[in-house]
Amino acid sequence: MKIPQLVFTLLLTLPLSLSAEDGKQLFAAAATGTPERVQALLAQGIDVNSKIEQDRTALMAASFNGNVRTIKLLLSYGADVNLTDKLGSTALSDAVLFGNLDIVKLLIVSGANVNASDNQKISILDKAKKIGQEDIIKLLEEAGAKPAETEIKLEEKPAPEPATDAAITPDDQPVAEDKPEEAKK
Repeated sequence: MKIPQLVFTLLLTLPLSLSAEDGKQLFAAAATGTPERVQALLAQGIDVNSKIEQDRTALMAASFNGNVRTIKLLLSYGADVNLTDKLGSTALSDAVLFGNLDIVKLLIVSGANVNASDNQKISILDKAKKIGQEDIIKLLEEAGAKPAETEIKLEEKPAPEPATDAAITPDDQPVAEDKPEEAKK
C-alpha cells in the first residue's frame, strides 16, 4: 500500500466529533491544500459549508489560496459557492483576489454569482478592475458581471439665491442685547 493511501485510510478511521473545532480543521485543511485531509473530514460527516470565525468557509479558504483539487472536492460534496462571510466576500471574490483564472472559471461554472457585492457595495468585477486582472475581467464580463451601482443620486434642489446688501432690510439686522442689571455693577 502506498504511503498516501495509508495516510488517507488512517485519517478515515479516526473518530471525529462534529463540532466547531471540526469546522476549523476543515478550513485549515482546505487552506493548506490537503485534499486527502479534506476528504477524510467530509467523509466523517463534517458540514462542507461549516463556518469559522468571520463566517469563512473551507471553499473560501481553498479559493483564496488557489487549491483547485480541494475546490473540486468541496464542490463535489455540495459546497455553496454563494455563501458570504461577515464582510460580504464570497469564494469567487476570494479567487479574483488570488488571480487564478482557472478557479474563477470553475466557480462561475458551479453557479457563483458574478454580480455579488461585499458589504461596502464593491462588486467582484470592481475588485478585478482595481487589481488589474484583465483576463479575469473579461471572463466576468462574459459571464454577465456588472460594476456595482455606487452612484448615489441626490434629490435635486434649486440653489438658494445669493443675498445682496440691498436685500438686507433693517429688520434683518442683529439687535444688540441689553446687559443685565447685575453686569452693570
